[in-house]
Amino acid sequence: MKVAFFSECGFEPGELKKGARKAVSAALKYKKLKPTDPYEVSVIFVEKERIRGINRDYRGIDRATDVISFALREGEGAEFTPFVLGDLYICSDVVADHAARYGNSLETEMLFMVVHGMLHLLGFDHHKKGEREAMRQAENELMTALCPDWRGRGEE
Repeated sequence: MKVAFFSECGFEPGELKKGARKAVSAALKYKKLKPTDPYEVSVIFVEKERIRGINRDYRGIDRATDVISFALREGEGAEFTPFVLGDLYICSDVVADHAARYGNSLETEMLFMVVHGMLHLLGFDHHKKGEREAMRQAENELMTALCPDWRGRGEE
């Protein structure tokens, strides 16, 4: 498993990289996949305007958001790169706001973004009630195991 980190803003992941790799590994195991297989994920930290543009252009929602996932295991040609999972775009400013709102540390909230994004890359969604319940259960199981200070998001 390879997790590549990039920053297009002032945020530097530093020590977060270790926890993010654990989060990716835990999500793979949750879906009964082997973290020892050559899976690839990119985590890109961006500013509010950048993620707002991505959100507008790809989802039709003109506002900044915390994380956007681009699954590369879907669509044309996906069968040729089964281990390339995709990209996670994370806005550190929005995540910092959410950490304060939900009473989590910045590191915990960042790891939640990795877990949430990974679950999307692995096929989870939250648009319908049943899907949302399954995704929230997976998020809470993974986050409870990864972060002793996890308080949830109040959305359960």
